[in-house]
Amino acid sequence: MRRVSVAALRWWARAVDALVLLAVFFAVARLGSALSTGFDPHVTLSGRLWLFAQILPLWLVCLHATGAYGDLRRVKPDVLFLRVGRAVLTGVVVLTAMQFVLPPEVPTSRAFLLSFAVASALALYLLRLLHLPGEGSYDILVIGGAEEVQPFLEILERHRAWGFRVAGVVCPDQETLAPGAGILVLGTVSELPKILRHSTITQVYMTGRAWDARTLRSVADTCEQLGVTFSMDANFLGVSVERADLLDFDGWGMLSFSSAPRNGDALLLKRLLDVVVSVVVLTVHAPLLCLVALLIRLEDGGPILFQQDRSGLYGRPFRMYKFRSMVVDAEARKAALQGLNEMSGPVFKMNDDPRITRVGRWIRRTSLDEFPQLWNVLRGEMSLVGPRPPLPSEVEHYERWQMRRLSMKPGITCIWQVSGRSDVDFDTWMRFDLEYIDNWSIFLDFWLLVRTIPVVVMGWGAR
Repeated sequence: MRRVSVAALRWWARAVDALVLLAVFFAVARLGSALSTGFDPHVTLSGRLWLFAQILPLWLVCLHATGAYGDLRRVKPDVLFLRVGRAVLTGVVVLTAMQFVLPPEVPTSRAFLLSFAVASALALYLLRLLHLPGEGSYDILVIGGAEEVQPFLEILERHRAWGFRVAGVVCPDQETLAPGAGILVLGTVSELPKILRHSTITQVYMTGRAWDARTLRSVADTCEQLGVTFSMDANFLGVSVERADLLDFDGWGMLSFSSAPRNGDALLLKRLLDVVVSVVVLTVHAPLLCLVALLIRLEDGGPILFQQDRSGLYGRPFRMYKFRSMVVDAEARKAALQGLNEMSGPVFKMNDDPRITRVGRWIRRTSLDEFPQLWNVLRGEMSLVGPRPPLPSEVEHYERWQMRRLSMKPGITCIWQVSGRSDVDFDTWMRFDLEYIDNWSIFLDFWLLVRTIPVVVMGWGAR
């Protein structure tokens, strides 16, 4: 019995990448010193090793977050280049931010970092190209009835350039599958052992939802015994989910369905980004924030911070902080203004809210009132990017489909903030949040943070 562990192969790929990065790192350092191209010749060996100790885990995490350790046989070269390039770019940005917060004794040469980034990206990309098989080298056998097979074959045909080749189709024992254009019917499920033994099948895909447990077990056992990868349709429940994962829970295999991001390494990188950016922003803007706090106190002598219970991840309550921009008894006056609400749904928004103070109007226009939420980010209750944390009273009025926005940690900015904020109706706001969850990546967070800057500076949609 031949059995290949995908996890082991991926760890092997990480080990090879680590060796390649080590070789590139010292090659660039040696070449730079020889050519005297602005690299600091006074950096000691221990200093270089410390720098590499920061670069290595950061590069590997970024590579994982971009999907660079997926099945390379299914990835086109241009997609590979994009993934590796994004990983290296992310690594450079995070490393620069880390060294800004905790500067090393000897600053890293910008020429060295740029040279290493380019060289490592090229080396990692070329390494992956060496593992890409040629056209037709990834033979697939599809099992299923006529209704299920045809749509799946169309998907495979669209990805033919990725190295897929459909070797043939196997139909249920009780069904005869008429051959179509370019489709080779190899037999029935009961003949699968003989078909696999006398062919060069790489992977078996089983489509459809009507298979009985005995047939599924027979196909899975046959593929395992012959060392052929077996995959089955994860949509047998008929649900629309983002992804399905097979988990090993102490030897007990479990199929897990999730409609929210569950990539541990990518979420760890998101958390690292939250901490680094929050520390940098709070440090740089500390004098301005102290001035805002003084102005709030001088205006009416009330508290500087506004504290409010909000619903966080999965609806867990937490205390959110903002600079107070309204009069002290703003919550008590809210009921009298409910008839002037200009936002649909269970949220309250209105232009020229009489409860806003003079200082409050300024800090709202510049979004300075949001800065104390960076403390919530450091505490892990919020993220820089994510759906805005709602009030528990608002959640009680959510429709069923809107509850899914609570499946990701709330944030300070998101798609809603860069798309008009208060000028967007409630349902569109909710759909923006679900769009963010369904398409989340660390690069989407970067993009939304960049887009938030002009929104904040210009005050678009702020009330």
